[in-house]
Amino acid sequence: MDRFSSLTVFRRVVERGSFSAAARDLNYSNAAVSKMVKDLEAELGAQLIVRTTRSLHLTEIGQTYFDQVSDLLDGLAAADEQVRADTGTPRGRLRIAAPMSFGLATVAHMLPRFAARYPDIRIDLVMNDQFVDLVDGGFDLAIRGGALADSSLRARKLLDIRRILCAAPDYLSRHTPPATPKDLVHHACLVYSGAQSPDIWHVHNGADQAAIPVRSVFRANSSLAVREAARSGLGIALVPDLYVRDALSSGDLVRILPDWDGAPHALFALYPAHREQSLKHRLLIDFLVEEFAGLTSARA
Repeated sequence: MDRFSSLTVFRRVVERGSFSAAARDLNYSNAAVSKMVKDLEAELGAQLIVRTTRSLHLTEIGQTYFDQVSDLLDGLAAADEQVRADTGTPRGRLRIAAPMSFGLATVAHMLPRFAARYPDIRIDLVMNDQFVDLVDGGFDLAIRGGALADSSLRARKLLDIRRILCAAPDYLSRHTPPATPKDLVHHACLVYSGAQSPDIWHVHNGADQAAIPVRSVFRANSSLAVREAARSGLGIALVPDLYVRDALSSGDLVRILPDWDGAPHALFALYPAHREQSLKHRLLIDFLVEEFAGLTSARA
């Protein structure tokens, strides 16, 4: 039995909480993963994992073994990365998590350029709006907004998301455009339901701030869906400017109250602390910072 492979499989099974998920991640069959773990347990003479029909969990000795194996594999990975850093050949897989709308609008366009620049690195991009645990999910990096809650993670700021008010010319031809934020209460509004307070729009003009209760005629958990509703002439939207740049340039959408923006929302690249020394991780983070700096400059 290849001890390194069996340890890698064991660790991934524990991190993913599933033999089938570990098999998908590592491109093994379910049977092969199960056999490798059983063979490892037989060689050690100890049960590491308790399996049930619905879940699995570590035995006490399995937890101790997992912690030591994780440290060992991380050390080996760091040693490999150091050699590759010295020879300038980054390689391996990078598993990245990103919010769905934001990922489609930005990251999905950026990562192919990174992959072309570093052909020995394989990209695994997972986009959804659910919270993901980086370690349990086997992620190398997640793009996420808000404050850093997990002290075991490191963060690198990518950008401040700027949100603007906009509507289609067709809607504005049928309704008097708002002259002040308070006028929004008289309009049909298109709401992103994933916001902290979807039906209260917080906007600011320098030091001036306003919190406006809006009447939503359309709600969606995707800002891209909100953008399309605005483009159809359904009402006024408060959306990230990155999502509507092309629509504004083409005239499909028009800015409303251009001196007023939505409350800014910082976005970060989050990654486990032990990834900091990996060449491929440093290259990815630096690449994302560079790409988002370009987006910020373009909208300035």
